[in-house]
Amino acid sequence: MSAANAGGGVQTVRRVIIYILLFVMVMLAAIGLSGLLGRLLDVGDQVVADDSSSLAQSLAFTLIAGPLAGLLWWLVWRGLADERDRASVAWPLYLAFASTVSLIVSATGLLSAIATLVGGRWLAGEFATGVVWAGVWLAHQWMLYHRTRRPSRLGSIGPVIGSAYGLAIGVGGAVSSFADVLTAATDTLAAVHLAGGPWWQPVVQSLVWAAGGALIWWWHWVRFGVVGMRDGFARVVLVIITGFGATALCLTGVAVTVHVLLRVAVDSDDSFAERLDPIGFALSAALIGALVWAYHRGVVAREVAPVRRATTLVASGVALAAAASGVGVIVNALLAALVTPLAEGGLRGLLLGGVSALVVGGPAWWLLWKPLSPDSHQQTTGRRVYLVVVFGVSAIVALITLILIAFRLFELGLAEVSGESVLDRVRAPLGLLTATLLVSGYHFAVWRRGRQAAETPSSTATISQVILVTGADPEPLRKWIDDSIGASVTVWKRADAAGSTVTTEQLESALAGVSARRVLVVVGRGDTLDVVPLDG
Repeated sequence: MSAANAGGGVQTVRRVIIYILLFVMVMLAAIGLSGLLGRLLDVGDQVVADDSSSLAQSLAFTLIAGPLAGLLWWLVWRGLADERDRASVAWPLYLAFASTVSLIVSATGLLSAIATLVGGRWLAGEFATGVVWAGVWLAHQWMLYHRTRRPSRLGSIGPVIGSAYGLAIGVGGAVSSFADVLTAATDTLAAVHLAGGPWWQPVVQSLVWAAGGALIWWWHWVRFGVVGMRDGFARVVLVIITGFGATALCLTGVAVTVHVLLRVAVDSDDSFAERLDPIGFALSAALIGALVWAYHRGVVAREVAPVRRATTLVASGVALAAAASGVGVIVNALLAALVTPLAEGGLRGLLLGGVSALVVGGPAWWLLWKPLSPDSHQQTTGRRVYLVVVFGVSAIVALITLILIAFRLFELGLAEVSGESVLDRVRAPLGLLTATLLVSGYHFAVWRRGRQAAETPSSTATISQVILVTGADPEPLRKWIDDSIGASVTVWKRADAAGSTVTTEQLESALAGVSARRVLVVVGRGDTLDVVPLDG
């Protein structure tokens, strides 16, 4: 037994070292080949120019790292005939890292080269980098989906990351292009004439990035089937994209739009053009963020209940952060008004910024969290994690603000600081501290109420995980557990065909009165059903 374990440990170390060396050699070889190809494509320069050091580096990387990468790849590829190597975590992680790096470098190079062509410039180096690294990416995609050598687990990491990266640059390009169009329109409305190139040039350049990102996203999302992946990593990324990314982008755009409208209506400190300037980005971010959120919300709606709840909680946290920031800024502006008139020094703009964040973030948090709902105080696993995160962030923010307040007070007492009162020096951290205390106080009350409710014995609502053992189609029972209980379901298939006649009514009756967090449900032959509460 000890020998076997030692052998497994040695083999793991061997795989890790080989994959690290292979990754480094592939990266160096690609860098060297990109440099050489860039020199060949740059017709304006000689192949051997004054920069001999750069040429020597490219030759060394290509002629030394290239053959070593080929040798290491041959050793790895030959070893992958063994099932144990294909089942190793090192193999899919290497493919994920290499695919992600090559995809990012390739997309950046190609899209940069294409976008600059709009302005009449030719970037041979960026184009060469994109072409070479695209070849590296294609080679690793071939290995990832090879019929006999592909990894037996964790194969979704690379495609999921690629899909998220394509979505990120696609959304960024779309926001930028639409914002440029709107900015050009508002500049015309405000009678602003800007020197420079034509207004459509940055729009087209941003559209290049939007189209490239959309292609990358579609290729992974549809072609590689990321949309149908149901493993843990894919679900976590889906929650981050929908609950955090799309929600934050949309709320930011709406808040900035409200701020601009308020400034146009009541703030005359700056010119009309200056007050209207951010409206292009704001409207673009709000619209694109809403579209991304709406699409992915449909995908989340088809997921299991824990994923849906996690997405809502993350979005609620984003809205809470916006509302709390608004409260902090409002307190900051009101404290400043005690020393300086609100109409002076830009304080009115500061106050309007806080009001905008609160007006947008507050209702969004209310709709997502539903504080008056009977279920708002239930202590599910997701809500417990959410409350712990809120407490942790609140504690960090509170400690930082307290240290900052102490620093400002000590600095005022120990140094000669004129022209600034005590309130002026501490009003910003005091506003942040006030918002933090309000957030932590409310969520502490929610946590205490949920903890008191959890001490009372309950029925199936306390079940958080169901292990379902059946030989029949598990979907009807899984769907009922998901919709009625909200617990996560792990299905173990029986080797025989037992369990084909059990109904959801029988399952509901069998689970009545069970209060364990984890439950084993075994569907036997005929209509037999055994429910075993598990400890832990």
